Amino acid sequence: MLLLAGAPHARAAGDDGRLRIAHLSPDSPAVDVALTPVDGEGPAVDPGTDVAGGLTYGDVGGYADLPPGSYAVSVRAAGSPATAPPALSTRVDLPAGGATTLALWGRFADLSLAPLTDDLAAPGNGAARVRVVTAAAGAPELDVAVDGGPELAVGLRFPAASGWTSVPGGPGTLRLRTAGTETRVPVDVVPGTVVTLLVLDTPAGGLAVRPVVDATAAAVVPTGGVEAGGSGSWPARLPRLAAALAAVAPAPAPQAAAPVRIRADAAGLDAAVAGTGLDRAGALAVPADPALAGWYAAGPAPGLPGPAVLAGHVDWAGRPAVFAGLHRLAPGDEVVVDRADGTSARFAVDRVLRAPKKAFPTAVVHGPTSGAELRLITCGGAFDRATGSYADNVVVFARLVG
Repeated sequence: MLLLAGAPHARAAGDDGRLRIAHLSPDSPAVDVALTPVDGEGPAVDPGTDVAGGLTYGDVGGYADLPPGSYAVSVRAAGSPATAPPALSTRVDLPAGGATTLALWGRFADLSLAPLTDDLAAPGNGAARVRVVTAAAGAPELDVAVDGGPELAVGLRFPAASGWTSVPGGPGTLRLRTAGTETRVPVDVVPGTVVTLLVLDTPAGGLAVRPVVDATAAAVVPTGGVEAGGSGSWPARLPRLAAALAAVAPAPAPQAAAPVRIRADAAGLDAAVAGTGLDRAGALAVPADPALAGWYAAGPAPGLPGPAVLAGHVDWAGRPAVFAGLHRLAPGDEVVVDRADGTSARFAVDRVLRAPKKAFPTAVVHGPTSGAELRLITCGGAFDRATGSYADNVVVFARLVG
């Protein structure tokens, strides 16, 4: 099992590199893995902290957020003392904002550590992005295709990774061909996800496919900025607006534990949460009630992998609204989301961004994330009385801490 707790974490969102470790060697025993930062070109004197213990074939750990730079990674037999000489070691360079899977792969007699570049970019509305990683010695050369859809890999030689392909989200069947035989495997990829399809040997001598979700976003990404300021009466328009928004809201994503309340002492925030969707232009709709925060119910729920998005008014009819104090949040401040099942998700603020609505950073706000993150959105900047709209959006980024 991969244990990356206690790894260093740069607080500025987007500056971290992400690293995870995978055991993809079918005939190699379990291993422990240690990691330490290194400077210069010389070898690391100290193997560093154990980040994986008892890692076995087919195990893929979660990402650790690490400051960008160079790291020495050493592998030794599971259960051996940290002072034991490593059986295998390598140096891996983590770029800022990048993601890497360090794979232990090949046969035991020809074992290596291979860094795989993970592309966690958004897959597009209604689609998923997938790649194939073959870790099956029983398939020395492999073709993989979606039944009735695209080819994902052609002539992929063990061990190797294919490029990324966009596929429609939902259930389907994979066709795996090797040495003149074909294996059909059912899969179900969720729209908005980035997925690695691991092809593994089975104990019976066949092939299995294990989907590993690398990152998650909403199945449908809202367009443009968010209108979260108002000059209408308080709250005369609410029933009519609420009905209009409900008519165009997408179906909720299949998530458990919907949010019911959000609290942030540093922002003077303690408010109920209701589900919301898209307006008729495809933008994220804000609840008509200025006292409510709206959770984008077609996206991840707070505390689950992916960016959970909540939006709320900054003011209405000249009075402060639910997210009036959002701009006061600073890195390290706590935001708590209470859920319908009685549990709470606790987040720590990474940063607060103000961006023009005309240049809203959609990919940054709504793009796939490997861990559970939170986005809080309201209005800011100059107010145009002629249009009744603010020029900017304020966006708070936070990560799950408990």
